[in-house]
Amino acid sequence: MPDFAPNVTFRYRLHYHVVGRDHTIQCRMVRGIDVGTGVTEAAAYLRALFVALASNLADDLAFTSAEYALTDSDLFFPAAMPAAVTGAIDVADFSKQDSITHLTFSGRGAGGSKTSVKVYGAQYLPDQVPDAIESDFVINSAESSLILNSVAALNNSVGGRTVCIDNTVATFHARATVKVNDFWLRQVRKGL
Repeated sequence: MPDFAPNVTFRYRLHYHVVGRDHTIQCRMVRGIDVGTGVTEAAAYLRALFVALASNLADDLAFTSAEYALTDSDLFFPAAMPAAVTGAIDVADFSKQDSITHLTFSGRGAGGSKTSVKVYGAQYLPDQVPDAIESDFVINSAESSLILNSVAALNNSVGGRTVCIDNTVATFHARATVKVNDFWLRQVRKGL
């Protein structure tokens, strides 16, 4: 598997605020895509993921800004954001642990390249007693329609233009993992 420079594809970054913290999610579009198509399709792609998860997202979810970088460029420029998505769970119902926990969706491109997408602000309670579907920190599509719909959204690469770093379309696995983020855990321990 060859190494790829981080800027080998068109990139779209969406910055969002949820459960009192700021995060960024990125997707890659096929090499050489024009700006208008790349921004429009990437924004729609990421919005579809958030829509699929909306019933488990905090109600303070807000897209704050977006940016894009052209193929082979390290310069990011402001971009249009997706239409707003409203989470369904009151932010007051999120614990500190919930606020720093993310879902990770992993996949692999046709060329063998691995990819992953992390989403914050979705409430799953891996420490719940008695055991729940997320107690093993893996939620598969058979256990959760939200995960099923989220994976379907990620596997819907518009015209094959949403890609991995190797410029091939990813196929996401029919599951998500639940994990407390190490960086945010250190921040919580510092009282931040």
